[in-house]
Amino acid sequence: MLPEETSPEVREALEELHLYLSDVLPPLVVAESFKLLVRYPPSLMANSITSWAGMQHRSGSSIKISDYLSFAAKKVFLIGEFRLVTKGPFAGFLDELKRLLLDRCPPEERESLRRNMARLGEGTDPFAGSVDALILGKGQWPQAVPPTGPSLTPEELRQLRRFSLLIERFDARAAAGEPEAVRSAELLAHALAIASRSSRSAQEFEANLQKMGLEMETGQVFRALAAGLPGWPPPPPPVPGSEEEKSPVAESAPLAAMHKIVAQPELPGEVARRFNEMVKTACERFNEGALPQAVTMLDLAERIVREKRVDPTIVEAVRHQGDESLDVERLRRYSEIPRQHALLRRVLNFFEATRPQGLLADLLRELKRERRKLILQLLEVHGAPSRIQAIARLQEPFGKGEGDEKWYFRRNLLYLLRRIPGTAQSGLLPEEDVDIASRHAVLQFPAPLLKEAVANLGQLRHDKAEAKLIALLDELEKILMKPGSGPYDARETRLLLDRVVSALARYGTVEARRAVVDHGLKKRAELGDTMSRLSELAGQDLSADGESLEKLLNALKASTPRRVFGLALSQKEGNARHLIAALSTTPASMVREAFESLARRFPAEELGRAATKALATLDSAGQIPEAPYDARSGEIEIFGLPTLVQGFAETAASGLLKLKDPRGEIDAEIAVRGGRMKGCEARGLTGEEAFYQLLERPSPASWVFERLPSDPRGDPSTDKLPEFAPLCLEGMRRHDEFVQAVVVVPDDARFGKTQVRPEHHPDELDGMFVNGLWNLIAGGATPKDCEGALKADSFRIRRQLVHWVETGALALE
Repeated sequence: MLPEETSPEVREALEELHLYLSDVLPPLVVAESFKLLVRYPPSLMANSITSWAGMQHRSGSSIKISDYLSFAAKKVFLIGEFRLVTKGPFAGFLDELKRLLLDRCPPEERESLRRNMARLGEGTDPFAGSVDALILGKGQWPQAVPPTGPSLTPEELRQLRRFSLLIERFDARAAAGEPEAVRSAELLAHALAIASRSSRSAQEFEANLQKMGLEMETGQVFRALAAGLPGWPPPPPPVPGSEEEKSPVAESAPLAAMHKIVAQPELPGEVARRFNEMVKTACERFNEGALPQAVTMLDLAERIVREKRVDPTIVEAVRHQGDESLDVERLRRYSEIPRQHALLRRVLNFFEATRPQGLLADLLRELKRERRKLILQLLEVHGAPSRIQAIARLQEPFGKGEGDEKWYFRRNLLYLLRRIPGTAQSGLLPEEDVDIASRHAVLQFPAPLLKEAVANLGQLRHDKAEAKLIALLDELEKILMKPGSGPYDARETRLLLDRVVSALARYGTVEARRAVVDHGLKKRAELGDTMSRLSELAGQDLSADGESLEKLLNALKASTPRRVFGLALSQKEGNARHLIAALSTTPASMVREAFESLARRFPAEELGRAATKALATLDSAGQIPEAPYDARSGEIEIFGLPTLVQGFAETAASGLLKLKDPRGEIDAEIAVRGGRMKGCEARGLTGEEAFYQLLERPSPASWVFERLPSDPRGDPSTDKLPEFAPLCLEGMRRHDEFVQAVVVVPDDARFGKTQVRPEHHPDELDGMFVNGLWNLIAGGATPKDCEGALKADSFRIRRQLVHWVETGALALE
């Protein structure tokens, strides 16, 4: 239902009309307002234009009312020329608007206005005029400016021709009722790419934007281009100083446009401003959930920095402040998804505050627990670099009198070392790791710090760590046996004792196990419930440790209730259950006999049920499970295929990857051998062309990878198979060009032949394919029909069709 002429929507549209006439807003920004206003009688716009002209006119000025009305008519005319409204109905609207403006013009100025409006569209430069130009020109209609500079290259002419085709095609799609928002977004992205490609300077770029009706702020340009970036996870950047770094980088059309926009200006200040805008836009895409696009833009920013295009002081300022734009919730979400860590790490490394050193500095100052948790997650994302930084901090001296923030900080660092296991690249020997944990496992230190150090010692599995834990166990027992002699209260000391016993029980060595058994059998009230700590031995086979096994069985016998007239008289049943748990994974005959006896004597009591359950555990432990079918499966996102196959390449896997569509039918099969592609079948195609097709028209799917047991390493034939990395790069390049081609030559387009002879595309060498495509398209087939009829990937078909359209051999109907 059309809003009333006095509604807020209409008032806002009329306000935008005034701003457009005053050259404050560009054509694209006011397109929606014009689409609304042209649905009303032309008198509404005529009245608004007359009011605007009256506000512009100054008494005594040489510029007349008719000049302002002429200028306004021209600006309205340009909205139709730029195809921002449906041209057919708009032509009638404009004719009536011009008649109404003549009626509202002072009689003595009407003839001048009539002449000016009659000249609309006669080849004058539509952007030579503005309100200021009109005033400076003293009311004269601006004349066309002869072109200057070198003539357009064939590539620039081709780009301009493509833009013209885009305009025509979008007109047709508008007539077919396609939503305006969809058409405008596609047109904007491709128009910006074309404007950039055909520009040889910053001035030319601005001029090209004006010629296309795209007067936009730099931030708007970057946002539009960012939305057109592919959703592929970008490949890792080359190692600095490597030969790979010197080779040209393949860029999608939107990314190439961004690169040119930032690097083109001659003034350093303008380069810096555009660089900053691009980084801000990358942060916006990150916050919107488009992580691959954000990484792609930040990788480009790094490349521009290496090219020394931006003042280092500006780069430093952006790196120090830009992270403030990153959404905290997005950071937390991505840090919780391991498969996103590689991409997230590239975002974090761009900014100073989110690199390991900056995060550690923030961790030391942070007081809020949730914020500290996030910082630790981000440090874990960094991996080995965070570990190296944490080690350096932990090796600094630390005393008992340090403030709370210092020991909390060290506790977090110890946690971080446990979360990031040491590797050869981390530069830390196991003995040094043990020494760090041991230096913090001191009873005089705050209990939370000591607990973290104990957890680290329990994970390290080293002789020195085991000895330290046994020594701590002895010290804690002595403190509890002599109340008031330790730095903690009895409850806290028992909790520490729980941690130490649990860590020792997981070691699995004879010395650690005997220390746990000896402690558990002491039965001293001061030490707490020592028998319950014996349950920590569950999961270990004690058959080889005769001494510990004998002690536990004797204790079980002593804890078994005695029966008198069928009644259990002992209160030690709880201890017996803990002992059963400790022995539940030891398949020795004497253990089995003890459990069978308990199950037979106490079938209705909890003790007997625990023994029966333990017997079942022993029975299942003796069975050798059947080897599971070696297959992996999961869901693959729309742009996730490159990441999936690169994972197979990194592990040199061999097997068969099956991709299934949402209906569960097999869409493609990729044979993998030694991490390389042995073969591919997809959508009626085979080989590399089939693989490219999966990337050109990506879709979400489920996947199953059936791993083969054979190891192809050392087989020379494997080295001759194509690698996935270059296949993915070529497929992603084809996807980018395919998307651009689809806008010019959409799925449902039909064509008519012209008098121009059809030539094959310079990169197309298959004459039979070209002839077959020409016969189909000339016979009335659509591009989608051709894809179903020809054994060729979508990119090759669209590339050839666009070539025929751009050279004039085909005309869109």
